[in-house]
Amino acid sequence: MNLSKLFFSRPVHNFKAIDGIRALAILWVILFHGWGNLRKLFPEILGDALQKPWLVWLTKGDLGVDLFFVISGFLIGTILFKEFKKTNTINFKSFYLRRLLRLLPVYLFSMVIAQYFLQGAGAEKWTTVWSNLLYVNNYVRGSYMAWTWSLAIEEQFYIVIPFLIVFLFPKFRKKRYIFALLAIIPIAFTYYYSVHIFKFKVPFEREVFDDWFWGYYMLTHLRYGGLLSGVIAAYLHVNHSERVALFFKSRPLQANFLIIVSLLLFVLISSLSLGLWVSVDESIFYKLPPKVGVYYEIIHRDLFSYIVVFIMMACMYSKSKIIKPVNQFLSLNFFYPIAKISYSAYLFHVLIMKWLYPKFTEAMTGSLSSLQIIWCNALISLVVTLVASALMVLFIEEPFNTLKNKITIKKKPVQ
Repeated sequence: MNLSKLFFSRPVHNFKAIDGIRALAILWVILFHGWGNLRKLFPEILGDALQKPWLVWLTKGDLGVDLFFVISGFLIGTILFKEFKKTNTINFKSFYLRRLLRLLPVYLFSMVIAQYFLQGAGAEKWTTVWSNLLYVNNYVRGSYMAWTWSLAIEEQFYIVIPFLIVFLFPKFRKKRYIFALLAIIPIAFTYYYSVHIFKFKVPFEREVFDDWFWGYYMLTHLRYGGLLSGVIAAYLHVNHSERVALFFKSRPLQANFLIIVSLLLFVLISSLSLGLWVSVDESIFYKLPPKVGVYYEIIHRDLFSYIVVFIMMACMYSKSKIIKPVNQFLSLNFFYPIAKISYSAYLFHVLIMKWLYPKFTEAMTGSLSSLQIIWCNALISLVVTLVASALMVLFIEEPFNTLKNKITIKKKPVQ
């Protein structure tokens, strides 16, 4: 196998900007979880650091998952809409088999070795591994490998969406109505949970964190908005690409205005804290009426997802000088190998952190300063994660991708 081609030769069908978004998503998530795990060991350093407004973006790394949702919804939605457009149906058996062969092998391997790497820090939850195997672990409180809840949301969504495309979407001549309805549902559920069940308040009450995390944050019917936004973009890309291109070409003022607003909102949402993951002394929401923070919590993830979708579509279709540097940055060749290993990196990075951080900290205490230990932990875990993930791609993901493509009636691009 040509390793250079595997990790550094970008397939011609790949959207370069999407590879960039995927790479930034996994790096953001890794930094977020690294900060969270190191903060438990060094609260006196990392706790105070997060009081600095310019570091708040670090606590918003959970939005990296929403980036993954947008990308996944777009790529899988594109495959489904192309197939439906060509054949007026979807081969359900082939679709689900491809998804399992793409995701399950390395996932199974991670579940097994997690018994060693977690070593009591979650390894005792092995009895709930059935929920991971069935992709329902986001509804099982205290489930095994808790950070894999997002995989469950994706697979639950992809159980449903092919049926909607084949049996429901054709009944609507104007698809915007069904898309609007599907988009409103998670927002409505989020409102109900925030206001009536958890009575959400700003700043967030830390004593109810576990209830919030397991009973609110990771539920599919509250969180599928990001995936849906990607599917909507896929529908437009497959069925109305000429109209999308015409919008960016014929309405440059409107398009540029929306691009600027989207970029500003992306930065703003990535930089505002509600005090969910860490208590902060200062937040804009502390000075506003309490309901403002509640409503922001209800809509900001979905808003963030649609902003990312618009930026992504602008990178694909617009020739604007405003989006050009963004597109060039996201299209850097540097991002492709990181995007390539992102799935395995998502599975393994927490395992490595939970195993490495306490051992390295104990071994180096007295020899290095606390700050040096923090930096060494972060850098070593990042390097080990990237190397381990590359090995997973080489020995597990790629062989099963090859098998996945062989069993399909017509070979399709690997996503």
